[in-house]
Amino acid sequence: MPRVVKPKPPASASEPGLRERKKARLREQIESVALSLYRERGYEGTTVEEICRRVEVSQPTFYNYFPSKEAILAEHAMRGFGEPLKALLTDPSSIQLKLRRYFKSVAEQMMRDAKLWHAIAISGAYNPVRNPSLLKSAEVGTRVLTEVLAQAQKKGELTKDFSAERLASMLEGIMLRAGIEWGAGVSRQGLEAAMQEALKFFLRGAAK
Repeated sequence: MPRVVKPKPPASASEPGLRERKKARLREQIESVALSLYRERGYEGTTVEEICRRVEVSQPTFYNYFPSKEAILAEHAMRGFGEPLKALLTDPSSIQLKLRRYFKSVAEQMMRDAKLWHAIAISGAYNPVRNPSLLKSAEVGTRVLTEVLAQAQKKGELTKDFSAERLASMLEGIMLRAGIEWGAGVSRQGLEAAMQEALKFFLRGAAK
């Protein structure tokens, strides 16, 4: 009896095709190699040429995925604190305790990866003036912070004189400023102390 070969079910419209998956893997590989080089050689010692050599791709291929070597640092800075941020959404503590724990977690993470954050600081990669798309990205931590601060406003913990979006933008700004000054070596304080001071300043201004 002849063997019946069942036709393969059509791929889901939402399932990426082989080409898209290959492109995604290559993009991840380029990013991973670049971040390793930044940790190894610093910002100035890392070149697009060396990234391409290690990944074994041409420079035009690199630029198909990233407009510059700084773009890789910017993306990492945007995504870098995703997990600590998500934890805030389910933390039942007061907004003050939530944010203190969050800032402490961020400081510890940055200190563990100091060389990479030094590269981010001196490159100016996370600079919304130079790169306005940073303010529009769905991956920017401001999106989660907005939800956390909106919850605090509903509980009466923070002022409603400003929108949660505006407060989140201010909070992220002072946090990153403290981190960049530390990463660039211009801060006289330790990173955690500088961040907690920045948070204290924010909470005093945002109190109800």
